[in-house]
Amino acid sequence: MSQNDPRILAVDDDEAILFTLQAIGKAAGWTVHSAASPQYALELVSGEAYDLIIVDYHMPAMDGVALVRQIRAIDPLVPIMVLTVDDRMSLAERFREAGATDFAVKPVKAADFVSRVRLNLAGPRSHAAADQDMPKGISLHTMNRVIAALSAEAGWAGAEAIATRAGIAYQTVWRYLDLLESESQVKVRLVYGGRGRPSKEYSLR
Repeated sequence: MSQNDPRILAVDDDEAILFTLQAIGKAAGWTVHSAASPQYALELVSGEAYDLIIVDYHMPAMDGVALVRQIRAIDPLVPIMVLTVDDRMSLAERFREAGATDFAVKPVKAADFVSRVRLNLAGPRSHAAADQDMPKGISLHTMNRVIAALSAEAGWAGAEAIATRAGIAYQTVWRYLDLLESESQVKVRLVYGGRGRPSKEYSLR
C-alpha cells in the first residue's frame, strides 16, 4: 500500500479513542480499521497485512507490550505506534524492546498524530519498502506467513499442509515454496506413493 491508501489498524479497548482515531484518519484521507481487544487484533493481523498498527497499553486480558510481542511474531516488519496515557520512560523502553517503532502520550493533538502516522508510513520498516526488494509478485508478509507455517510443522510437510496451516491458497504457497527452494532456504525431498508423479515435501534449513 502507498501512503495515499494505507491499511492502518488501531487497537484500544476504549471505543471513544477508536472513534477519534478513525475521525482523524478520515480527515487525513485514510481508513483506520479498529479492534477493541488484543485478541481480535491478532486475528486481523494473522489474516491481513497492515501498513501501520496503533496500540494502547492498558487493556484487559493482555497489555500493549504483550500484544506488540505477539504482533512481531506474526509480522516482523510492520511499524507499530504506541499511544498511552502512561509517560514513563521505562515503559517506552519496554515497548521498544518488544518491537514498537514509535511511542506517543495521550492525549495527542490531531496534527501531531497525522505527522507521526506519515513518518511511520514513510519509514524503512514498511511493507511497501520491503516489497520493493522482493521478486515481482512476491509479498514479504505472505512469505513470512509461509515460513512461519513451515516452521510450525513437525519435520517435513507438503505444500497442502503448509497452505492449510497458513490459511493461504495452495497455488500461492506452492509458488512461494518454489522460490524458497530456488534460493536454497528449504530442504526438499520427493515422496513416491502409488502411480503418478512424486510429490515434494519441505523442511526449513
